[in-house]
Amino acid sequence: MDEAKPARGGDQSSRERFLSAADDLFIAYGYDGCTIRAIAAQAGTSLASLSRNWSSKRHLFEEVFQRHFDPIHSAQQRNFDALEASGDLTVQRILTAFFDSAISRGGSAGENRRSYRVYCCALADPSTEAREITRPLVTPVRGRLIGLMRRALPDMDDQRFFLAMNVVLGAYVYPQTHGERLAGIMELDISGVDWRAAVETLAGFVSDGLSSHAR
Repeated sequence: MDEAKPARGGDQSSRERFLSAADDLFIAYGYDGCTIRAIAAQAGTSLASLSRNWSSKRHLFEEVFQRHFDPIHSAQQRNFDALEASGDLTVQRILTAFFDSAISRGGSAGENRRSYRVYCCALADPSTEAREITRPLVTPVRGRLIGLMRRALPDMDDQRFFLAMNVVLGAYVYPQTHGERLAGIMELDISGVDWRAAVETLAGFVSDGLSSHAR
């Protein structure tokens, strides 16, 4: 059924139910554990209805990922444009621009966190097919981030800079992919985290650490 050919059209409300169900199941089970049959059941509709909109699981997730990635990346590129225009290319300013676009962009807090969780889980997903879908979506903004960080840390050698970027991207992704598990261990209510404030906190933590090891 994954390879069924799509027909034209399709009920918009059914499309939204499928996309929402795909989001939830992907967060819970990852790409390989998220089946077309389970998505249809979660959406409360039929496999035939799903196949009218998407030709395969990959086709569905190309749309699932793109609808979360594109707004985040567009905001990041705008922030980077403004930052370069200002000429203030400090590590903390770059990281704030990068983190803010995903963590505290416009919209309701619940919608943002759900979208950001899909985004981060997609970045961390081990599936080869998921990586094939996300790689072209991520490459432009990730390349620009690396370029800006290299300008801010010109004296850091290549190996240390590679490790530095691992710290940056870990701080960006880990809170959404594994934060709930860590919060449970720490007996912290993660629903009470102020993610807008977290942008400056995370950027400050990472910036202070990298700057102290820049030479």
